[in-house]
Amino acid sequence: MTDQGRSDRARLGGEVEPPPRAPVGTVRMVTGSRARQVNDQEAHDFGISTDRVCLEIEQIFYDADDDVLRHTVTVDFSGTPYVTRRVPTPEELARRE
Repeated sequence: MTDQGRSDRARLGGEVEPPPRAPVGTVRMVTGSRARQVNDQEAHDFGISTDRVCLEIEQIFYDADDDVLRHTVTVDFSGTPYVTRRVPTPEELARRE
């Protein structure tokens, strides 16, 4: 597993042990959510107050080799979701060990 995968799991609330070697084609998803205060950059970008609370939902999809296929973070500012996604490029997938 990559260092990025380990840090992603830690951010989701603790170590999540992968299952024993999964069959080829298996996709696993780890999801975490938390309520937090809006940070200064978000307040500036979206024209809202830092006194507001937002909901952050994080999803990480892993393949059978425990490599990250997609990492999605959705932050909901009171009904206005903002989504960021990280999908590995074909070159990154080709370099996997």
